[in-house]
Amino acid sequence: MRRAGVGNIIVFALFTVGAIAAAIAAFVLSVTVGRILMGRISPPILMLVWDGVIAGFLFFWMIGLIAELQRSELLSFDKFLHLPIPLTGVFLMNYLGSFISLSLIVFLPGMVGLSIALVFAKGRAMYVLFPMLAGLILVVTALTYQFQGWLAAMMVNKRRRRTIIAFVTLIFVLIVQIPNFLNATGYWGGRGNTDSSRQMRDEIREIDRSLAAGQIDKDEYQRQYTGITSKYRAERRERNRRELETAERAASVANLVIPLGWPAFGARRAAEGAVLPALLVSAGLFLIAAASLWRSYRTTMRLYTGHFNSGTTAAEAIAVKVDTAPAQPQAVQSSLTLLEKRLPWISDHASAVALTCFRSLTRAPEAKMLLLSPIIMVVVFGGMIMRRNSAPPEFVRPLLAAGAISMVLLSVSQIAANQFGFDRSGFRVFVLASAARKDILLGKNLSLVPLVFALCGVVLVLIEVIYPMRADHFVATLLQIVPMYLVYCIVANTLSTYAPMPMASGSLKPVQPKGMMILLHFAFIFVLPVAMAFTMLPLGIELLLEWLGWSRPFPIYLVFALMEGVGVVFLYDLALRWQGDILQKREQRILEIVTSKIE
Repeated sequence: MRRAGVGNIIVFALFTVGAIAAAIAAFVLSVTVGRILMGRISPPILMLVWDGVIAGFLFFWMIGLIAELQRSELLSFDKFLHLPIPLTGVFLMNYLGSFISLSLIVFLPGMVGLSIALVFAKGRAMYVLFPMLAGLILVVTALTYQFQGWLAAMMVNKRRRRTIIAFVTLIFVLIVQIPNFLNATGYWGGRGNTDSSRQMRDEIREIDRSLAAGQIDKDEYQRQYTGITSKYRAERRERNRRELETAERAASVANLVIPLGWPAFGARRAAEGAVLPALLVSAGLFLIAAASLWRSYRTTMRLYTGHFNSGTTAAEAIAVKVDTAPAQPQAVQSSLTLLEKRLPWISDHASAVALTCFRSLTRAPEAKMLLLSPIIMVVVFGGMIMRRNSAPPEFVRPLLAAGAISMVLLSVSQIAANQFGFDRSGFRVFVLASAARKDILLGKNLSLVPLVFALCGVVLVLIEVIYPMRADHFVATLLQIVPMYLVYCIVANTLSTYAPMPMASGSLKPVQPKGMMILLHFAFIFVLPVAMAFTMLPLGIELLLEWLGWSRPFPIYLVFALMEGVGVVFLYDLALRWQGDILQKREQRILEIVTSKIE
């Protein structure tokens, strides 16, 4: 900190003072409020309180874990390997150094204060909270230390490191969204409360109309209004009581199964006068922490002695090296790798570009993170749609499917609408290649086909399961993916050619983007829905003919969707030739943009 400058020392000092003040405030508040309130709550409610405290602690602990996934040692083992010093002590000191965490500094005094308050409120049996609390802290820190050590070994490969960071971040986002999804689907009673509120508003609106029409006087209105509100308050209290009982049963089962919930279960049993379960909980937590630290120690020793990936000890590795004879050369396999294969019906150049870009997408961690965003959107918005009781009309369901396809296409716009920005210095290969520029664009578009079509297919199947469509409509929506994607590619190719933005390696963040390029990419968001709307003409024709009363002897939407797909394919071929000429004229400018600003 001294070497970093005086400003960093001042910021660190202010941060330390703030953390200490927060810890003291948490301790005082938990002791004061706990002595007043904890004595009047039942043991099941006490268990839920501890569940909430532990969940809050783990939430902020995971945020800190995301900020520093790969473990950074307080004392580097490399500086001690050549010295006659036991590495066990260095390992333990590094583990104790991992206790320096803002979450632990703030939450631990609060949990200790709550335990002290429970001793005064519930009696001496609550002394068992302290060993359970110590076991909880040891388990969380030990498992985190083991996890970070494993990641440190896995992240030696930089590409693997970025992939792990992307997926851990995604998992954290999904975990955070679980409560919102459960609430949106009505699992926690949100649907019942919404229906009850809607019914109460309808009844109140009815008596308001009666009062305005003079059918009842003000006294009668007040009596009916009081009766309605009292009835629904009683129903809400009963509903809340049932939900609380359900939460208590679910929490009891979860606390028995999940070790991190054992302290909450032990606190409940201690409040009921049973001390032995709490002592068993403490013993179990200490055993888990000890096993995790032993495993972490073995992994660390194997990592710094160079035997982590070999799966053998040092002596075994030497024996194998001495006893093993030189390996005989293996026969060359005749099977082709992915990049050696050729796609049918297109040129060799377009096939090579498509396969190469597809392999690049499947290996780039930022692309994996971006392609998983439709899954998150399906989880979030799908729960909101399922929450509605009324099923959409028959003609609206294909529109929902088209909207889902558009959502998937929009989610991959950072890649499709900036195709050359992710190539960076690799764009020189396209400039120096003898391939026709339309083949390069065709290969770029085909590289996204497996991923986009798979995501669209999954989303359409989910919509069909939730809101079944007519058979011809469902087949037509599957065919609709082709023209929508081709129109999307026409717009995306144009934007990629005229407004390329260099992207930082391993991220989706543009490097020093210009204002005009940002405006063009922002306008793309508004142009895309207009372009997608033209592809819905087959469904519009069917709805128009039905509105005019024309009978349907054959599936109009399906037939016109097939005809539209054929027409869009020819339109895409013509646009590809024109866009290839533009790319050839601007390739030097694109090369200068995507390579000159990469740090």
